[in-house]
This record gives sequence, structure tokens and C-alpha cells, in this order.
Amino acid sequence: MSQNLESLVGQSLMLTFAGSTVTPELLDALAVTRAAGVVLFADNIQTPAGVHDLIRTLQVEVAALGLPPLLVAVDQEGGIVSRLPEPFMTVPSQMAQAATGDSAAAHRCAMITARQLRAVGINLNFAPVLDVNCNPANPVIGTRSFSEDTDVVTRFGLAALRGYQEAGVIATVKHFPGHGDTEIDSHLGLPVVRHDIARLKKVELAPFAAAVQAGVPAVMSAHVVLEALDELPATLSAEVLTGLLRRDLGFDGVVFTDDLTMRAITDRYGLAEAAIRAKAAGADVLVLAVRSLDDQVSVARSLLDAVASGALPADIFEATADRLDRLRTAYGISTAVSPFVGLEPTLAEDVLAIARRSITVVQGQERLPLPAGTRLALIDCLLPRWSRVEEAVERAALLRELVEQAFPAATSIAVDPEPTADALARAQHLAGAADTVLLVTRDAQRVAHQVQLARELAASGTPLIHAAVRGPYDGETIRGAAATLVTYGDPPVSLRALVDILAGRAKPEGTLPVRLEVPPPLSLADERVADRGQAT
Repeated sequence: MSQNLESLVGQSLMLTFAGSTVTPELLDALAVTRAAGVVLFADNIQTPAGVHDLIRTLQVEVAALGLPPLLVAVDQEGGIVSRLPEPFMTVPSQMAQAATGDSAAAHRCAMITARQLRAVGINLNFAPVLDVNCNPANPVIGTRSFSEDTDVVTRFGLAALRGYQEAGVIATVKHFPGHGDTEIDSHLGLPVVRHDIARLKKVELAPFAAAVQAGVPAVMSAHVVLEALDELPATLSAEVLTGLLRRDLGFDGVVFTDDLTMRAITDRYGLAEAAIRAKAAGADVLVLAVRSLDDQVSVARSLLDAVASGALPADIFEATADRLDRLRTAYGISTAVSPFVGLEPTLAEDVLAIARRSITVVQGQERLPLPAGTRLALIDCLLPRWSRVEEAVERAALLRELVEQAFPAATSIAVDPEPTADALARAQHLAGAADTVLLVTRDAQRVAHQVQLARELAASGTPLIHAAVRGPYDGETIRGAAATLVTYGDPPVSLRALVDILAGRAKPEGTLPVRLEVPPPLSLADERVADRGQAT
């Protein structure tokens, strides 16, 4: 097999690896695969200076190998999907941005994210999300989407695209052709979208069509079945990638696959077979988050074998290489990484201002703010890591610290994802000794004990302030709250904004980007009547 062909095929791969340093094994894999780039995850990123040094070293090494500059990608959407630890600033979620009612917030958040990425040498972000989250039961999109409204998603998505473009970072819209109206996480299974083409064009496809018209440089495919077109997942479907995206929408940029190690794919296909099928369908660059470099090298060899056997034509790899060359030229991607001069500290003020504007009080505005002397019982319901799209992070300590600073008489308890009866009893005891309870829920519609605990607290007689810090739909689930606030995610900046609203340091201005039917507060007598009614 010629070196030229190896280099050509390698440009269809993005490698992933473990650790925050360049190892001989990683350099060997780059030399063998001739990959187009790398995707960074949280374990690759320790400090801003450290990740800058990692990327600078990688670019020096690929230059020595005679390879094109690496595309260095990350999933830094904001909200609950963040790979960058502090002191990087994670912006509020896309739904929080939409809650401000001002698309300039999306533009500014994209600019802030992109400037931090460029400062350390990251040149490609797998964002923004253009899924229309019209299914409240969606387990994986939720607040990653701007809204359930197609027009809102389009308007805010285009603003974000302009922000990335102006800051010089390649934006990748996802998850084409739309993962919003699904009830299965493609990390865990294969979702099916059952709408007809007319509905798809009106809702799911409209933001992507607008992005293509606006010149979006890259698109990421979804592992979802578009039943109206094909029985195969979109990532492996020529009907979707070549027919719908390329021919019908006119997209001529770079198509990245979502991670091919997700169960929507691996439960049905081997990694090598999935890679070959994705290339045949029209994907340009394959993302392999398998983390084993040997497995990724094996995929590269399988692709070479497929070309040699005639199973895949060489011209599809040539087309990918041409698109990548144009992309690198358009964004000035070079192996020369600018010196690290640190992050811009003033950006933090902008991020906090947007987060404050996003906080939405859906009922009980008259109960806020709370006096500083309030004996506040913080009951914080923790959440397991639902999906690999998120990093495993703990926010309880930060929220407790923020609440205790604002309300010195506060007490607190963190309720584990699988609490004991004793822990739930302690939470109720804490509430009984307080003036006001601050109940923090995280996707309570999927966690029965959170709903039950909220019901008991609401019936206790102590005023209940409910903060839904993940999905806004908890506002429909928790009955009997004196006030209900929504943050649309729990990155540090949104938790800070929440406490600022509670303490009166900022006024809540957010409006709901999704429809909610929030039940009115219940008195203790009402709750007892409801209990009797259910018993019969």
C-alpha cells in the first residue's frame, strides 16, 4: 500500500487517547494512521497551560511527520456538556441562553468559548446543537438544545455560528438530521424518528438547512434512524448523508460522525464495519472514542484493506482530503501554535451576566428574594451520570458554599442518587427546623425519590423554594412549591446565578424556551385531600 494512499485514508480519522501528555504510543499511532486530528476529553485536559503544551507538542510532531496540521476538537457546548475544568469558563447551556430571549447571548457565549479554545490551541468545537427538543422525555438532548421551537433553535443557532466564525474556531452543528424527538439516548441504544418528510422539513431539518445556507463549515451525524428514508442509522445511511444532506440541502463542508463506539452502532456492527459503512454512506471524518490506540490503528488498516479490495473507492477519501484542505485554509489552521498568554479574566463577568439573565422564575416571584438572615435548609438532590456525553462532576460542595455565603444561617444536606431511609429522614428533620427549604432537583421526572421527597416537604408546612437545576420539566413534576426557579443546567456559573437571584443580587429575567404546566402551590389541607383521593 503506498504511503500516499495511507495518508489519504488517514485523513478520515480523528483519534482519541488517554492522559494529558504526548506518549510514544500516541506518536506511533499518528505516524501509522496519518490521522486528520484528535478529539480531547476531560482526562486530556488538566490546566490551560498544560493542554496548550500538549497541543503544541502534537502539532510539532505531525509537522515532522509531514502531515497536515491537526484538527484538535472538543465537545464544549456549555451547560452540562463541558470538557474544560476551571479556570476555563463554561458558559450556560444553550437552553439557558435562549431563556434570555436575546440571540446576542448565544453569539457572545460562542465567542467566549471559542476565544478560550483558541488560546490553548483547540481549533474545532463539536457545537452548537441544532436539535429541536420537542420531546420532554428526551434523555440526552434536553437543555443542550436551545428550545422546543424550531424558529428559536434556528435564530440562536445561527447567532452561535457567527460567534464561532468571528473568533476563528470551526463550528460543527449536530446532531443531523435531528435527535430532539427521541426517547432513547444513542449512547445506550438506537433511537428512531418516525415523522414523515413534510414534518421533518418543517421541524427537525429546518435549523440545519438554515445553517447550511449560512455557510456552516461542518456537520456531525446522529446515530438515529430516520424511518421515512432508511432503516439504517443516519451515520451509516447514504440516503441521509449523501441524499438528504449533500444533494437536497446542498452541504459541501465536512461531515463528522458522532462517536462510532456508541451502543446505537456497536450493538449492531463491529467498529471496522461501522467505519467502512459510514465512509460509504458519505461521512468524511470518523470519530472513534474507543480510547485504545491499537483498536484505532486496526480501523485504519481495515479502511485501507477496503480500498485495496474495491469495497470502498479511493475517490471518496480524496474528496474528504480536499474538504479538509479547504477547511484548514479557511480557518488558518497551522502547525504553529501561538504562545500561551493565559485566559481572559474579564470574560467571566460576561458569562455570569448571561447566566443571571437566564434564570427563570416560573411561579412565586413574590417570595423572592430571601432575607440574608433566613434559616435556609438546602436539600440538594444529586444525580448519577446518565450518559457518556457528560463528565462525572460533583456540584454539591460548590452550591453549599455559595448558599452558606449568601445565607449564613443556612444548613444543608446532599441526597445521594440512591438514598437510604435515614438520609431522607435527616433531610426532613433539617427542613422542619428551617424557615424556608431550598429543594434542588436534578431531572426529578426520572428519579422517583426526588418527587416523593418534594411531596413530603411541600406538605410539611415549611415554605418550599424549588430550584430545577437540570431539565426545566421538573417544574411540572414537583407539586406544592411556594416558588419554582429553573437554571437549565448546573455548571458553576448557573449555580452562582441561582444564588444571586435568591439573595437579591440580581433580578430574574429569564423566560421559558419550552412549555410547562406548573402546578399551583398546595396547602397542607389540599395535600391531605389529594392523598385521600389517590387512596380510593
